[in-house]
Amino acid sequence: MAKGKHFVKVCSCTPRGDLRIKDLQVLNQIVRDEEASIAREKNARKLARRALALGDICMAAGCPIKAIRIWQTAAQRLLAMDYYWVDVPLYFEAYTSFDNLVSEVEGVTLGQRIDKAWHQLGHREMATWTRHMRKEYCDMWLDRYYEALP
Repeated sequence: MAKGKHFVKVCSCTPRGDLRIKDLQVLNQIVRDEEASIAREKNARKLARRALALGDICMAAGCPIKAIRIWQTAAQRLLAMDYYWVDVPLYFEAYTSFDNLVSEVEGVTLGQRIDKAWHQLGHREMATWTRHMRKEYCDMWLDRYYEALP
């Protein structure tokens, strides 16, 4: 007689469509693996999308602090990657804009998710990341084009 396969249930869905992780060791392994792959990511927008998805999994599993840490790390790395474009001489500026080169939408989305998580935890005073990200991208644009202003 053949042995049947044994499966361990690691996650489930709630009636509302939320994901629930049953085994936190599996979640920690997923987070470690994804953080390593996010750290190797060279594309800023892909980095932000992967960090957003990983943080959403952590929030759904009931680990908001882990999600906040992932999103903050990704936001800081995203800003560092985007600041690269401030000093690069662009000879094709007639065909593209600075907004197409930086990941402002993804950065602000990361900030909004961080702020939402802090609000859910009851720490409204910590929810400053959306404003911080908008200010950083505004400063980045001014650093690039300040001399061209009238």
